[in-house]
Amino acid sequence: MLGLVAANATPWETFKEMIREEYCSRDDIHKLEDEFYNLKMSGSEIEAYTKRSHELALLCPTMVDPPYKRIELYLKGLVPEIQSHVTSANLTTIQQVVQLAHRLTDQAVEQNKLPKRIGAATTSGASSGDKRKWDGTSSRGSTSVQTQSQQRKTDDHKSPSQQSSGGQSHGGYKGNHPKCNRCSLHHSGPCTRGNCHRCNKPGHVAKDCRSAYPVNQNRQQPQQNQRQQQGNNKGCFQCGAEGHFKKDCPQLNQNNNDNQGNGMYR
Repeated sequence: MLGLVAANATPWETFKEMIREEYCSRDDIHKLEDEFYNLKMSGSEIEAYTKRSHELALLCPTMVDPPYKRIELYLKGLVPEIQSHVTSANLTTIQQVVQLAHRLTDQAVEQNKLPKRIGAATTSGASSGDKRKWDGTSSRGSTSVQTQSQQRKTDDHKSPSQQSSGGQSHGGYKGNHPKCNRCSLHHSGPCTRGNCHRCNKPGHVAKDCRSAYPVNQNRQQPQQNQRQQQGNNKGCFQCGAEGHFKKDCPQLNQNNNDNQGNGMYR
């Protein structure tokens, strides 16, 4: 409606007034003005009070013009423990008033005249004890979320009859092996958790292992040697006697000679 040139030339204050007239009705403005006039600081929450005061000052410009009205409304909502001290300073800008109010609030909290600020403690991390308490609650919450997710996956793999039973039958280990206190698994014999995956010995990891063969090869090597020894102890494949091979077997040589002789007679 204004055109590009006129819109770009519109001052910022005029633009804000146009936005308020377009989107903020008079009833909404009256509610904001009542909130601004009755705005009070709660305990030592100076940050929340200052933030809301600035927001209402932008939405209700008629209540903060001239600037001394802005200062009066801000002083009016401060708690009595610091209100008189800030007022007696006779500061002329709202920025100076806000800074002094923050300093006096911190001093009042240190002197136990005001309670500790909850918002500031949450933002800055509070004390180490509170942080440990929050971390513990967070870890328990994440664990419960993971447990619920795993439970849903288990329920998805159940049969319809198991799902309809209401979860009365719980799964678990049903074998005969005892539960190991080291790895929390059921097995027989010593626990091998933490052992080297190459030689299956404790005290080092696979990358530092000095074994010549991995654990599987170490198991196979004696078996191969045993088979070789058993093969060496066998006799001749022709006659079964020990002490010679099949190619040197007398029985085989005698048969060959007999065959050759029969061929000559033929």
